[in-house]
Amino acid sequence: MEPRLPETGKTPGQTANSAFGSTAPGPGAVPRSRRSAVRRILTVLAAVLAVAGVASLGLLLLQALGGAEIWPGFAAGAFYALPAAFLLMAGLVIGSIVHRRRG
Repeated sequence: MEPRLPETGKTPGQTANSAFGSTAPGPGAVPRSRRSAVRRILTVLAAVLAVAGVASLGLLLLQALGGAEIWPGFAAGAFYALPAAFLLMAGLVIGSIVHRRRG
């Protein structure tokens, strides 16, 4: 349980709008950590891998429908990029849940 200030009844990092969903940091709020920068990089990496994997899969299907010889790079891109993106996204979701529960 966080200590409460006697005159306001709020915790030290809260502002007047905290109860209404405002994200404005109060005077005692901790700045964003290095962890958020790593999470942002991993999120962008997961999104890029997912888009590249879906594009590879789409190109592979178009080549197959056209009767052309399928380049193995498209198959490898879909085969490796999509699962890697899924695992990264799952890890980010689980990490976010753990972070929220620890408070």
